Amino acid sequence: MSLYRDLHILRGDVVLDAGLSPQYLTDREVIAQDIVHAILDTGLANLLVSDRGTSVTNDTKTRIKLLVEDDERIMPGTVQVTENEIKKGQWWVHAKTIEFGDISSLIIGA
Repeated sequence: MSLYRDLHILRGDVVLDAGLSPQYLTDREVIAQDIVHAILDTGLANLLVSDRGTSVTNDTKTRIKLLVEDDERIMPGTVQVTENEIKKGQWWVHAKTIEFGDISSLIIGA
């Protein structure tokens, strides 16, 4: 039995299985999806892309950390926002959930 359950949303669309029924996420995947959606909804992900290499990037990363830590399911002090060194422009958020362990989610980028 899962504590959290939600529709799987990918690029703004509900993900369907082979029978065209909606797919669901549970627990840590729900938390990861919720965090990414919160970051996208605030527009902070767009700032990461538009402010490449400026001091604003550090401020944006801090704002994302604070936003993620506001989620009561996330262990405070565990949030990291990193850019993929190989694929520049690809940003990830990493955190530790209180009940389900580590999560890593792509915020923005291909």
